Amino acid sequence: MPTPFTVLTWNVGNGLAKPDRLTAALRDSSADIIGLEELSEEQAAALEAGLADLYPWRVLFGRGIPGKGILSRFPIHDQKQLSFHPKRPDLHAQVEREGGLMHVIVVHPPPPAPQEINARARQMAEISKLVNLPDPVVLMGDMNMTHWQQAYHELLNAGLLDAFAEAGRGSSLTFPTRRGSLPLLPMIRLDYIFHSTELTALEAWVGADGGSDHLPLFARFC
Repeated sequence: MPTPFTVLTWNVGNGLAKPDRLTAALRDSSADIIGLEELSEEQAAALEAGLADLYPWRVLFGRGIPGKGILSRFPIHDQKQLSFHPKRPDLHAQVEREGGLMHVIVVHPPPPAPQEINARARQMAEISKLVNLPDPVVLMGDMNMTHWQQAYHELLNAGLLDAFAEAGRGSSLTFPTRRGSLPLLPMIRLDYIFHSTELTALEAWVGADGGSDHLPLFARFC
């Protein structure tokens, strides 16, 4: 049986999670694969300099709101940006772990504002097709949706599973933790880790505040 592994997704707030604090939090996370959204240039530079020993394989695009990154203890054999949305490219990597290749996709669709409805719908439709990729799939990110919205059920209908719905413990709420300098209690869940049926979710949980307006989300798989 393959060794279990831990995945982490986190919207790091386009610089809200200060680079030093972010680096320390990820170092202490014990995650094997990390997906980041809203990665700023400064955050990306700090992670490149500060986590190379722990995560020898890194794909970091520090571009603010559309910025994304993947850090992995496992070899990354291929990576590319997916142009499902013209202003928010998603990130796809093939990761080699015990048992073979696995697709890791980090996404961050825009909020469902009126001016984004059509572009978001096209993006979500393309994301839903990723369940048909060969080899196991982990799809994670700030999805800007709640579990009662149609987009969520479209992913389930496509054949993906919600790790927190399968094996979550504690609260699933990830947003918002702050507005400016004002601390807030999270009220909704915008962050998700989905997976294909080749993987089994053993547990899922929300992590501690690390300075962003989102909390990190973890899942452990075998």
